[in-house]
Amino acid sequence: MSDVSERVEPCALASEFTAALARQQQLAERREEVVTRLHDEVERLRRGEMEKALDLVRHSLIRLYDQILRQAEHVTGPLGVEELRALLTALADEAADTVARTGVERYAPRPGEAYDMALHRPVGRVAAEGSEADRTVARVVAAGFVQGERVVRKADVVVSRWEPDAS
Repeated sequence: MSDVSERVEPCALASEFTAALARQQQLAERREEVVTRLHDEVERLRRGEMEKALDLVRHSLIRLYDQILRQAEHVTGPLGVEELRALLTALADEAADTVARTGVERYAPRPGEAYDMALHRPVGRVAAEGSEADRTVARVVAAGFVQGERVVRKADVVVSRWEPDAS
């Protein structure tokens, strides 16, 4: 009789182990389903956010397109230099406004402002009139663009450099 009870106990343990293993497998499968569902939902939300951001850019570009066509309708003959400059400046301002609607602001340094390699990209160099003007912005070639503290594009600047006479 002791032989039978010794055999029953391992069979019962094996049966419990098999049942526990089956429960663990079911839990793992449920976890996998939840993870897959959450991943799919995150991807759907990302696509929605991307489309929303792209819609903002699309609508802004469409407004720019409309603005260009409206300006073109007002051209009735050859434009003088000042008229053309004003027209192109207005279109550039509209483009900057389009970019601003995406959260990126135009940044134009002022002449005389200290050169800052984080904000400015030197595209030229001129002699400074005095040592106090060394390493300052002499002229802005192209504005930069920033988004909060992040520099999207550095401003292109001509930098003043002071070089005392070698004589």
